Order: sequence, then C-alpha cells, then structure tokens
Amino acid sequence: MIVSAKNKNSLPYVIAGASMLAFIAIGAAVVSSKPAVKDAKGCSADMAGKTVFVLDQTDSLSEQTRTEILARVMKFVDEKVKIGELVTVFSVTELSKKNLTPSFSYCKPAKTAEGAGQSQRFVGANYAKHFAKPLQAAISAPIFGSKQSPLAQAIIDVSLSEYLQHPANARLVVFSDLLEHTNGFSLYDHKDCQDAVSRFRASRGAAVARPSFKGVDVQLHIVPRQQVSSGTEKCRNAFWQWFFTDNIGQGAGFDQFYLPG
Repeated sequence: MIVSAKNKNSLPYVIAGASMLAFIAIGAAVVSSKPAVKDAKGCSADMAGKTVFVLDQTDSLSEQTRTEILARVMKFVDEKVKIGELVTVFSVTELSKKNLTPSFSYCKPAKTAEGAGQSQRFVGANYAKHFAKPLQAAISAPIFGSKQSPLAQAIIDVSLSEYLQHPANARLVVFSDLLEHTNGFSLYDHKDCQDAVSRFRASRGAAVARPSFKGVDVQLHIVPRQQVSSGTEKCRNAFWQWFFTDNIGQGAGFDQFYLPG
C-alpha cells in the first residue's frame, strides 16, 4: 500500500484517535457491567417492588397450619416475587401496638447464575444465607401467644411505612384468624356488623381508622377457629371487607384463602 507524505504525517493522529475511542468503549463496557450498588438490605436504588408478609402470632397454631403457611410463603416468593424486590416479615403480638418492627427484611437476590462469570455455587450460597434461610426462620419463629391481637393497627402502621409503599408493585399477604381483639375493640363483642365498624372507628380516635392503599395486591390467608360462632364469623368477614375497601389503582386486588387446621 502506498501512503502519501501528507497521510504519513496524519497517521499518528488517526491511530491516537482510534486508541482513544477504543479506550472509551472499554471503559463504558466496564462501567455498564458493574453490579448495581446495594444497601444493607441487598437492595438497589431501582427496587423491583415490595412484598410484606404479616403473621398473626397472638394465638397458637396447629402444626399443619404452620407447615402450610411456610409452604405458601416460599412458593409465593419463588413464583411471584421478582429479583431485587424487597421482602419483609412482620410478626404481630400484643407488643406490636407500640413496637412493630420487622423480623426479616431483605431484597430477593438471584437464585441461579446468569452469566459466564458467575459461580452457581456462590450465587446459590448467597441466596440461602442472606435470604431463604433467614426468611424461613422468621416464618417459623415460635409462637408464645398474647392477651391482645392488634392486627388492624399493625396493618395500618405497615401501610404507612416505607416497607409497603412502591409506585408500581406492592403486595400485602396476611396470615391470621382475623379476630381483632384489644382493650379498645374486639370482634368477639358485637351487636351487629355495622356496629363493629362504628366501634372500631371510635376506638381509633384521631388516628387513621383504616389503611389507604394505592395499587396494593392484598391476600388474606385465614386461620380456622372452630370455637368461633357464626355471628362472629359474619361480622369478622364484613369488618375486614370494609377495612380493605380503600384500595385503588393498577395492581389493586383483594383475595381470601383458608388455611388447614
């Protein structure tokens, strides 16, 4: 190939320019391949969604009920919770009226290796250590029972917290017999179902009487209680139907399922 004197003089600049472009491209590739910065809960800034499990631990549960709750939680996490979604567990006792804190809260990591540079052994171990095992431990924690069952207040508090607020993808899954019972209000003491709602509103005073959800998918998994009268059951169902009425927006839902036991 014959190169003119003019082209010879400009050749170093062409090479330098090409080298600079190559360096920029490599730098961009390195930056784009870096994993997203995560916080102490394993979450990145663009969190994929939020799922909250609320466990009522104010009364004893049969072994088949506890086993089924754990199975449903893990299946839900495997099938519906996205990678990068925050999963939080709240256990409700009488102490929840003044001290409601999560027993588990962590973003779901990848369970299987997806790239050539990832080790399946490392990814699997990380999933088990930071997510699956502590989640199972929180769901299977011992139940000591309580004199009061402030479930409604706990759900209201959760609805106002950062754990459930997400612009596009939020789910609330409750495991309970739904028999609210506190010093100020009890579903066991009812005259009629409308009276139950009125008395609960009065018990809340100036506080929020029921949660206001935006696009939250709500699931109630009901623990059976054979000693509950048909009248109490009727008012219980009507009360919670009213309680979860204020839920609007895309993704909003309300479903009820029964548990064995």
